[in-house]
Amino acid sequence: MKKFLYTAFLLAVSCVFCFGCAKKESKTDSESTIQATSQPFTEREVADTTGTFVFDKAGILSADDLKACNNYAGWLYNEKLINAAVITVSNLDGKTPYDYAAEEFGKIYEGKGSGLVILINNETDEDVIYKTGACFSVIDQKTQDNALFWATKDFVSNDYRKGIMRLLQLGEVCPSHIIDNAQVFEYDRVAALEKALASCKSDVTLLATLNGSSVKNEDILKDYYKRRYSLGNGIMLMIDTKSGSMIAYSDEKLSSGLEAALKDTAALTAKKDYFGAVNKIIEVLDGKKAS
Repeated sequence: MKKFLYTAFLLAVSCVFCFGCAKKESKTDSESTIQATSQPFTEREVADTTGTFVFDKAGILSADDLKACNNYAGWLYNEKLINAAVITVSNLDGKTPYDYAAEEFGKIYEGKGSGLVILINNETDEDVIYKTGACFSVIDQKTQDNALFWATKDFVSNDYRKGIMRLLQLGEVCPSHIIDNAQVFEYDRVAALEKALASCKSDVTLLATLNGSSVKNEDILKDYYKRRYSLGNGIMLMIDTKSGSMIAYSDEKLSSGLEAALKDTAALTAKKDYFGAVNKIIEVLDGKKAS
């Protein structure tokens, strides 16, 4: 009997787990509400991507379906800066579905960033959504339950492509201009900063992270920049909560005003006033400050 384990993981000092299941054979009142409020599904058209994001170990996807799902997961990886992956399995190697998804996320992405992993588990029929970072913070339970309810129907009818796409679409709930991997900001402030960053004359994206690695902040920022701005037409900001600093990068020359503002933010980031620091940058970039 197929059921879903709704799973979440918080990258912080402690871990937070959230489980639930929905049996196919019976429709509860909550499921009726979900069904009544569901919106029609439309598959987003995206360009071909490089890299592997779908690992069809169970062999349930046709070549065309695998390519379509891989392209869409790759689009999320670059456009939303989400570390997305889809894994289908027929053997969990003695692990729980959650542990299997978590270990795969560690193998694929070293357990870093904002993750969205879809595990289609045909051994015990418990399919898992594994979330970290911004995906954990922004994708609320009601939205996730709605997608899971309809994906269950897709999988039962063997339309794996549609079900996988529906679950990957959860990634589109995440903001486009602020990637809060370190969960620095409260939900309301994420929304306010998203709107403010979108108002800037330049295309600006903010990455908030906790860099516990040996890789320099500048190198991390450049890697994210290349993902988000392959044409070199934007500005990327990075807050590192470990060092309490903010830096910026662009393939284009940064204005003297922005460079001066970055120096001015040092006192704010040192006090962990990251919201105030970002607002100072937004003001220089001719955007409307978040409130």
